[in-house]
Amino acid sequence: MKLVLSSFIVFICICINLNMSFGQTDSKLNESPDIKNKVGMDSANSGSEESILLNEKLIKNVISNNPPEIQQIEASFLDSKRNYLSAKDGLGLRLDADGEVFKSNERQLNNFDAFTQNASQFNVGLVKPTQYGVDLSVKAFGQKVTNVFVPGATTQGVVLGLTVDLFKDFLGRRTKSNLKQTALSLKRSEYDKSLSIKTFESNLRKTYWSLVANKEQKMLVESLIVTAEKQLKDATERQRSGVADASETARFKSQLSTRKSNLLILNYQESEYLKALRISIPEFDGRKITLAPYDLNQTINKAFECIAIIKSQVETPMEFTLYDEIVDLLMQEERQEQKQLSSYNDPDVKLVAEVSSVGKDFSYEGSRQDFVDQSRDRSRLALNISIPLDGSKTNTKEISELAIKNRYISQAQMNLSKIKSFHQETVQIIETLYEVLKSQKETSSYLNTSLDVSRRKFNQGRINLQELISEQDSYIQNKLNEIDSNLTIVNTLIDYLSIYSETPCDFNRI
Repeated sequence: MKLVLSSFIVFICICINLNMSFGQTDSKLNESPDIKNKVGMDSANSGSEESILLNEKLIKNVISNNPPEIQQIEASFLDSKRNYLSAKDGLGLRLDADGEVFKSNERQLNNFDAFTQNASQFNVGLVKPTQYGVDLSVKAFGQKVTNVFVPGATTQGVVLGLTVDLFKDFLGRRTKSNLKQTALSLKRSEYDKSLSIKTFESNLRKTYWSLVANKEQKMLVESLIVTAEKQLKDATERQRSGVADASETARFKSQLSTRKSNLLILNYQESEYLKALRISIPEFDGRKITLAPYDLNQTINKAFECIAIIKSQVETPMEFTLYDEIVDLLMQEERQEQKQLSSYNDPDVKLVAEVSSVGKDFSYEGSRQDFVDQSRDRSRLALNISIPLDGSKTNTKEISELAIKNRYISQAQMNLSKIKSFHQETVQIIETLYEVLKSQKETSSYLNTSLDVSRRKFNQGRINLQELISEQDSYIQNKLNEIDSNLTIVNTLIDYLSIYSETPCDFNRI
């Protein structure tokens, strides 16, 4: 009896220590992130600010307010965390209890028919599964049975149990592999979350810089509209004076109409960009969005400083990206999942050992007293074996192995391909765009000089109106293309930084 009680105390201490040590190991993983409820903006706040001054810093701030897409990213991460915690839940200390009452009024067939007339039983115990393929348990139980020969035979006691997996999960090879695989998956989800947020931020930055480019183009077109209106006014006055004919005035009207059409197209593009912003960031809904003052030259300089760092990397800069860590985690996950699957069609062989201390009498109170005063020991040893006999599990295992391999290998290859091609191709693309931009700047300078000369020639009557308008259109189109090229370079760089998120340059920090 003393041996059983001592064993019970030792078991409780082991269970508590296992719980504490296992919880401390992953305390960081158990910290639930603070998910703010940002389904809608407070009406008072939205009404107090009718206008938003948009810049990149504001974009960074609104991302921290958990807009819907960020909430979706967070939900995906929490799914992985839930899977990991679910795997741990199977190893938690638990309390199991059950009870039963039975009654029978059946007829006795002969003097030896000792059927049970009534019975009751209860079990209350603690069970602690471990990651080593061993389950520990301790329980208190009671049984009371009345039949035609023995009234109220009652047994109460305490049982210490041990269940050992001797084959499929021997020494916890399957359990530990499952825990490691879910922990790796959680770590990979943390990287995925970081990269997904970076991609969302990049898309918002691209929209912002599209609005900046749109504004620059609109300012250019609006200035040309002012010039076209002035030219039309001069032509109208010359026509009234008999110096110009109606065709000249019509051409100036056509030029003004074309430039106003260009402005309408730019206004439409601006509306599309603003719509994309409002969809991504609901708190912008119903509020006027205005671009805050910006320094375009400074931004372009930062962009080219970042491009210089990128170009200096001859080999793929793995230290600038998280995708290589993701690839490594994918390979580790694949190995752990294959390890779990390797025992899928193995036999289940479990050894069950129990040591009990019991008391017996003709009532619960009496058996409890007998247990305290003079309990008796008993033991049980059992071997449970379950062997699959057909080949269905083997076929399932082979298909599962192939599916796991294809899933992980394909993800790893896509990530490797992405990081390698992005670096190689982006450098080449940016170099090409830089040469294009350089050529456009030179062309703008030449066209500007040519346009000044053409205006003097037109005023002197040395060239006709059509030639002047052609010169003006060439100049404006080249300036618009120059703005587009700058935007393309910025967007290409932002796309690169969404993959190489750790690139150490100012343009990558907002």
